[in-house]
Amino acid sequence: MNTFTEVQKLYKEYYSFAIKNNILEVPEGIEHREFGYGYLKKVDNRNLSFKNEREYKLWVLKNAPMHLYKSLAYMLYPNKSGGAAKKGIFRRELAFDIDVHKTERCKHDEDWICKHCLEEAKKQTIYLIEEFLIPDFGLNEDDLKIVFSGNRGYHIYIKPKDENIRDIIENFSKEDRRFLMDYILGKNLNLSNVGSGWRRRLIKAIKEKDKRISTKKLEHQKNWKQIIDKLKSKDKIYNIIETTKNRLELDEKVMDDDIRLLRVINSLHGYTGFIVKQLNDLNDLKRFNPLKDAVFEKFEDKVYEVNILDDKEFEIEIYGKKYNNKSKKITGSALLFLFGHNIKFELLR
Repeated sequence: MNTFTEVQKLYKEYYSFAIKNNILEVPEGIEHREFGYGYLKKVDNRNLSFKNEREYKLWVLKNAPMHLYKSLAYMLYPNKSGGAAKKGIFRRELAFDIDVHKTERCKHDEDWICKHCLEEAKKQTIYLIEEFLIPDFGLNEDDLKIVFSGNRGYHIYIKPKDENIRDIIENFSKEDRRFLMDYILGKNLNLSNVGSGWRRRLIKAIKEKDKRISTKKLEHQKNWKQIIDKLKSKDKIYNIIETTKNRLELDEKVMDDDIRLLRVINSLHGYTGFIVKQLNDLNDLKRFNPLKDAVFEKFEDKVYEVNILDDKEFEIEIYGKKYNNKSKKITGSALLFLFGHNIKFELLR
């Protein structure tokens, strides 16, 4: 049995289901969006565009890509190559991309995943929303679209319900977007003039890390440098500040790059076979378990006999079932995951 043919069959089956049940994202203003796609690489091709929803869906059904992307930008000429200057960008969605790397608790290779790194990705996403987007940016939960990336991260789209505010932010310049990113990453944090958002965040972090450090003077003063430099615990405080500034693993290019592509919601991720899944709200995110909730259930009904040839030891749990290099039977979900991670195996039946 040819493995790649079987993988393509599964992708086709998924997209037939997603389109029939109307769950595959059709980006707003589809005729102004650039699309990109790939099979063995993330983006083999880009500069693809569609006149309408029907043309787009027919293309996806026919080609069943393993990676499917759309542009955040709206363009006059989405199919022109040659970068942003040639595409006539007139508007751009605002989105953050949390992309977590292997944590200290992970025992796997850099490109693998486990419950620990997935949990860290979720924690960082909640932190971004609860510490920045809602209190500092004045957004409501309803203004956010939270999407599991299909691998080890989340995409958070800023979609204000107020059309006037949305118009303003979707017309931000690259410099405006850079300012937002720098603020969140603490790059423009001036310890001689600490604003209320960062003051709140840092005081909370200091209290969590060391209850013996008094934060009384810091709570009402903007010039922290003057106060901290006189304290015995100054090195510890500066260390906590640096750790807090570096807490989020954000892909800065998603905010910076005018022609950045992001995965289509409810497509499949070509490395994991998991659904790029939109969550209902923050509570839904807190309950979300990607290793179960982002799995296409129908793939669990398909069981394959395999001979795993890879001598590299691995372990993954998908939909409550554990797989490793000694496994003899795998489901369709595991087949896509192992194939996407370049594990060498042959399908016997």
